[in-house]
Amino acid sequence: MALAVVRIFDFCCLREASQSDKIRKARSPSKVFLEALALHGEYDKSIAPRIFLVAFHFLAVMLVGWLLVGGGLQSWAAWRGSVWPEALPVRRWLLLGCAAIYFLRVNLTTFHLLKRKMGWGEAVLIAVWVSGIHFAFAYLGGTNLRRVGPVVMTGLGLYALGSIMNTASEWQRKSWKEKPENKGRLYTQGLFKYAMHINYFGDEMLFTGYALVTGMAWALLVPLLMLAGFIFFNIPELDKHLRSHYGAAFEEYSRRTKKFFPFVY
Repeated sequence: MALAVVRIFDFCCLREASQSDKIRKARSPSKVFLEALALHGEYDKSIAPRIFLVAFHFLAVMLVGWLLVGGGLQSWAAWRGSVWPEALPVRRWLLLGCAAIYFLRVNLTTFHLLKRKMGWGEAVLIAVWVSGIHFAFAYLGGTNLRRVGPVVMTGLGLYALGSIMNTASEWQRKSWKEKPENKGRLYTQGLFKYAMHINYFGDEMLFTGYALVTGMAWALLVPLLMLAGFIFFNIPELDKHLRSHYGAAFEEYSRRTKKFFPFVY
């Protein structure tokens, strides 16, 4: 799920909760990701961080809705003393739909699929990162006067396919892990038999599609940065964790399965 994409930027510092759940020291995004890996196997409801993530994300989607279909972009432009073009309604509604669907998927993952402990740093970082993407895409797409055409249709297809791939793979793994006979075993079935990190690949597809819906080339920087983060940080670090935890089972799995892109890499 989207939890992996948070590695990309180290330009900000976040606060990680202490054992008493009080914020006490700064953490870079990369440090937060590593600490999240360390929480694998630690099960906790983490109600407060999860509620914060959902509430922050909800407010962000509401603001995106105002920007796109409530005249917010024009109000913002007027406040700045500028005049911005306004995209066709169909593009603006499609962008809002993408943001809303992603919000629902994050909620599903946060409260149902993700059973391990979630720290405050992880919750804050995901909330800020995802909200920033929504705002950037709302501005880029909401001010794009081009007509909706094949590029947008391709983007919607990628968004849908990536969303299904990410959520379905996580759901399959969760269902398998819940069976007592599979406790402590490495999951290599379902969609994960086509790529070791098929959930990351689903995220990459959906954000590429989301960017294409804006119709602006600048938006593609987001999936490109995510791809770099996956290839050069998330996957190597997660592989280290899995190798140390599952040993020979992981080595065998890695020999016969592509890492990220099914049948390619």
